[in-house]
Amino acid sequence: MNSGRELFEHELRDIFDAENKLLGALENMSGKVSNEQLSQSFAQHRDVTERQVERLEQVFKAVDRTPRREPCKGINGLIEEFSSFVQDKPSPDVLNVFAANAAIKIEHYEICAYKSLIRLADQLGLTEAAELFEQNLKEEQETAQELDAFAEKIGHELPA
Repeated sequence: MNSGRELFEHELRDIFDAENKLLGALENMSGKVSNEQLSQSFAQHRDVTERQVERLEQVFKAVDRTPRREPCKGINGLIEEFSSFVQDKPSPDVLNVFAANAAIKIEHYEICAYKSLIRLADQLGLTEAAELFEQNLKEEQETAQELDAFAEKIGHELPA
């Protein structure tokens, strides 16, 4: 890798992989939690993620590349962390709080990824790509705020 364009394409493939993996992970998380509101939140976020994947496909088209995935080790680790915790068989209330916090970690990972991609796109003069990334970033930030408020609420309900 020797150029900003190659870095941009690498990072695009990385976030494309992350968003695609999250489609399955969010469905899994939705089925594991006992809090109906949290389960619905994960299901809604899955719908948002589907739109984000479509936008990423538009970016690939805009930069004249075929959509391709680069294994996203960051998301792999966050998904694995959740799966490992579930195997410890926590109480439903503890799992709900952990799942909300795990989702917040994922959102912040995505927020950082999109900010980096926007910066790269701007530096490379890829205006359309930057605009599409901005839309995804805005949705990730909104989701993170919603999850933060929800995690705060249910966290207070846990026994000490």
